Amino acid sequence: MILVTAAAGRTGRSLIPALVRKGHTVRAFDVTSEVERLTDLGAAETIVGDMLDPRAVAAAVDGVEAVIHIGPPMHPREAEMGHAVVAASRRAGVAHFVQFSVTHPQLEPLLNHQAKLAVERMVLLSRIPFTILQPMHYMQNINVTRVVERGVLTQPYALDTPLAHVDLEDVTEVAALVVTEAKHQYATYELCGDDYVTTHRLAATLAAVSGRPVTAEQVPVPRAFAVGATSGAPDAPPSEEDDWRRDAMGRLFDHYGRYGITGNPNVLGWLLGRPPTTFEEYVRRSLR
Repeated sequence: MILVTAAAGRTGRSLIPALVRKGHTVRAFDVTSEVERLTDLGAAETIVGDMLDPRAVAAAVDGVEAVIHIGPPMHPREAEMGHAVVAASRRAGVAHFVQFSVTHPQLEPLLNHQAKLAVERMVLLSRIPFTILQPMHYMQNINVTRVVERGVLTQPYALDTPLAHVDLEDVTEVAALVVTEAKHQYATYELCGDDYVTTHRLAATLAAVSGRPVTAEQVPVPRAFAVGATSGAPDAPPSEEDDWRRDAMGRLFDHYGRYGITGNPNVLGWLLGRPPTTFEEYVRRSLR
């Protein structure tokens, strides 16, 4: 049995079928009741619970062979959640711990990278055999169908700064591969695609593959990620979580615009046994 945390999110929904294809039995754990629907993707068991609730985490890790921990993105308590899952896994005698981190977690001015690095540190000290995966941001952040329909690719950072991407399906294929193979224990793998291009270049690829005009447009961060009140009241002030997320996104996109971000595709290609998926291949697959 393999536990997947934050299983109802984008990464978990891609990971569960990849694990099932490898013959693994999956227990899905998430705070939202949406996790119960993951049986449709092949999960054998589902648990609704909060990673900040020690009893829920203990129940989730009980009896599993391995844990694949996905931290909820852009959450102010992500590090605390990661620490709770690592500690519970150690007490439960979990044989292998796989952490989804991020490329270059040492970029500590970025709040989401700080959280991933803090969990990496806890994993390294846990005495549990581990594999740390450090993916680049996903190609799936670009909704190809929507962009082609609108004819505009919007990004909240400079359009002339090159960035790398990685295909989420490549990443989850790797996670399903490494989770039960001893030769991948005590490894840290940077997972990056081979494209290192500007937003203008991405828009040109979208246009060329779709046969429809697509232009690039830079938008303000608040427009790209509208942050509303968690209470749902239209006139309520932003919550502390909203404020943290706004700050984290502002730092992240400022860094992207000033410095870009990239990694090396060699490790991903070695693990997959083939070249990483290109952005053009991702676009073609999405339009099919």
